[in-house]
Amino acid sequence: MNKNLKKITLTGVFSAMIFVLTMFVKVTVPSGYVHFGDAMIYVCAVLLGSPWAMIAGALGEGLADVAGGFAMYAPATVIIKVIIAFLFSLCKNENKLLTVKSGIMTLPAALVTVGGYFAADMIIDKSYAFVDIPGNIIQGVGSAVIFIVIAAMLDKAKIIKKVDL
Repeated sequence: MNKNLKKITLTGVFSAMIFVLTMFVKVTVPSGYVHFGDAMIYVCAVLLGSPWAMIAGALGEGLADVAGGFAMYAPATVIIKVIIAFLFSLCKNENKLLTVKSGIMTLPAALVTVGGYFAADMIIDKSYAFVDIPGNIIQGVGSAVIFIVIAAMLDKAKIIKKVDL
């Protein structure tokens, strides 16, 4: 199969997985919930790189905001997820998803999430700006843990060689 066609196809598949993992796979925490969508953006970015992961992240999570009743956050979500996907695409590796570099990248990704949604809240409804910080921190930490577990399992399965991009 043509490598570009494979990347386009995988971008669609990742968009759908990110949407589903954001909308339906959630762990409730005191200040909201942690979803698995961000971790899948990290995996997609390390596997496919840019611009494919940027498209998948923006589509998957942007559509989840709209479908979940948070359409006012969709523009901010698209920007935040594009930035996160770009950061993780810098960790693209020919052999492994989970490297020291991709593990460390979870920290700037969490900072982008917290800062990005703080800025969005300051525009949309200032009363939520500070209230949402703990939940966004938990989302960042949860996404890091989920990414590390999923990436380690996919590395063990030698997914990069099987996908052959």
